[in-house]
Amino acid sequence: MGIWLRRSTSRFLWPALVLLAVALSLMAAPSCTPSPPDTGNDQRPEVGNLAPDFTLTDLDGNSVTLSHFRGKVIFLNFWASWCPPCRAEMPDMEAIYQNYKDQDVVVIGVNVNEAENAVRQFVQQGGYSWTFVIDTTGEVTRSYGATAIPASFFIDREGIIRAVSIGSMSQEVMASHLAEAMG
Repeated sequence: MGIWLRRSTSRFLWPALVLLAVALSLMAAPSCTPSPPDTGNDQRPEVGNLAPDFTLTDLDGNSVTLSHFRGKVIFLNFWASWCPPCRAEMPDMEAIYQNYKDQDVVVIGVNVNEAENAVRQFVQQGGYSWTFVIDTTGEVTRSYGATAIPASFFIDREGIIRAVSIGSMSQEVMASHLAEAMG
């Protein structure tokens, strides 16, 4: 009986330990890696520098150019729907958008190269209402050095990066970074 108990215990123990290790590693991961870093310009712009300008298309087919938002504070977030930390911070981002949209704050979610239908479905299911664009070529993602997502940039009214955050944030941290950008 003792041998049978040891065999059955070890037969179930190893798979359970492997599953536990995988679950813990997923929960501890503060960010996801969208793709291997490009050998081109994947240098992250520094706080105090002008935010790289770009033009991408939103989910309604409109062109969105970052520099057109000069005079407003911008919360720029690189994300993907398959990234658990990205999904985890989305409800807090919606709350931030609702709380600050009347204070000249713009939230732009830059999706990292997913199909438009998948992005649209994710946004609709979540009830998210800020501006979403898709970086189909990865050029904008590389220009911001966003090799891990979520990656967020808080940009002041003059287009200067005032704070950068890599990994999922709470609503309180988002509000703190926005306060830095708002001056």
